[in-house]
Amino acid sequence: MTPVRGGTPRNPERRTDGPIVARFAELLGTPLLPWQRMVADIAGEIDPDTGTYFYDTVILSTPRQCGKSTLVDAVDTRNSQWGPNRFIYYLAQTGKDAGDHFKKYLKAIQASPLSVITTRPYLGAGDLRQPFVNGSVIMPKSVTKVAGHGVQGDKITLDEAFSLSEETGNTILDGFMPTMATRLKATGVQPQLWITSTEGTAESTFFNRKLDECRAGEQSRRTCWFDFGIPEDADPEDLDAIMRHHPAAGLLWDKSQLADFREQFKGNPAGWARAFGNRRDAGLSDRVIDEATWAVSAVAPVSPTDLDGRPVVFGVAVDVDGTHTSISAGICNPDDTVTTQLLKILDGTGYAPTELARLCAKYHAPAVIDSRGTAADLSDRLHHMTDRNGDPLIEFVDMDAADYLTIGQSYVSGLVNKAVYHATDPELDASAANSARKWAGDAWRVSRRGSTGLTSPLESCMLAAWGAAHRPEEAGPLQIF
Repeated sequence: MTPVRGGTPRNPERRTDGPIVARFAELLGTPLLPWQRMVADIAGEIDPDTGTYFYDTVILSTPRQCGKSTLVDAVDTRNSQWGPNRFIYYLAQTGKDAGDHFKKYLKAIQASPLSVITTRPYLGAGDLRQPFVNGSVIMPKSVTKVAGHGVQGDKITLDEAFSLSEETGNTILDGFMPTMATRLKATGVQPQLWITSTEGTAESTFFNRKLDECRAGEQSRRTCWFDFGIPEDADPEDLDAIMRHHPAAGLLWDKSQLADFREQFKGNPAGWARAFGNRRDAGLSDRVIDEATWAVSAVAPVSPTDLDGRPVVFGVAVDVDGTHTSISAGICNPDDTVTTQLLKILDGTGYAPTELARLCAKYHAPAVIDSRGTAADLSDRLHHMTDRNGDPLIEFVDMDAADYLTIGQSYVSGLVNKAVYHATDPELDASAANSARKWAGDAWRVSRRGSTGLTSPLESCMLAAWGAAHRPEEAGPLQIF
């Protein structure tokens, strides 16, 4: 048995539906491999108090070429026979992916002894399904935000979950989960959600969070999980290490074929490590600021006592879901350069108005903030802050949507041309290292959901630098000509 990198152990005190799944797999012509049987046995454990599945959620992370799809097909077919009129869905990245998987399944079941429990399949455009004699049906669906809304589900497989953002994945679950709850009452069988995938990239925010919760032991007691792949300290270029830890090595293919697989990933070592080592590619494909530029544009932090009356502008940015607010200073230097310096990273947005008002009053400085996106609510609150006389507490540098799209490019250009610098700060360094960009035509902005850490520290510096270059002119004495 291939060693498991992590997961739920078998509870021998519970009987299991695994042997029945194994029999269905044999009839489909794909007998279960040892790892598949282990998953079927654990996922199929029966709650002695209810006589139905103990687990309502199964999370499965495997490398490529391991037989994940054949396991899903066997479980789906068995699930269709738990009772009459059951609904089983298979969701993949696209309608074509789901359809291709489904057509392979149709060939297998129609050529097997199990064809006697099926009726004629539907193969119309947009209506692929395999009905069974008992009224149950297996259907493929594409992954969309409305995929689960308005349908009844007894067994749902969300395959290749690495392709989903957290928002899309959660929206799909929000559609399926309520109807799955009603199916337990209607059928007496616990519905199951299977979330299956190879490890993803930095943008796989939905699956990454699910796996990270399991690895931290924070999953529900009704969730079982399985994680196969090379250990953290293994070298993905060591084919012997891949052979030891890949659950299908030596069973579905041998080492000579593995070398051929490696050739297919020539020039893409991260893709190879992810596909056959099941190692997450946490790198950024399009980092906002390259390491060399970031390193040579670093300067020592500026002490408040060293400002010497230099103009300051405060940039304010908010992370995804309002988790953090960052405030940075854009300091105008005598040589017309700008030094950006991260000042605060606050939890949430609640304390940000008080702190920003304090800073702006102390340094007689304006602020700049995006009035849309993640900072929209905070921006609205800041713009409505007034003193006892009804005058605004904070002066703002005006910025419209077109201006906002230029802040990243102008910041990077400033760093390259030695017109902008950043004060050294470990949290700002981490933000710069983990922030990716998202293109819109020829312009780009920081991708908050495509990055791997907090983006607000870097964004607040970008805003501060832009604000320093566009700060309001001080009112001088009245001139009469």
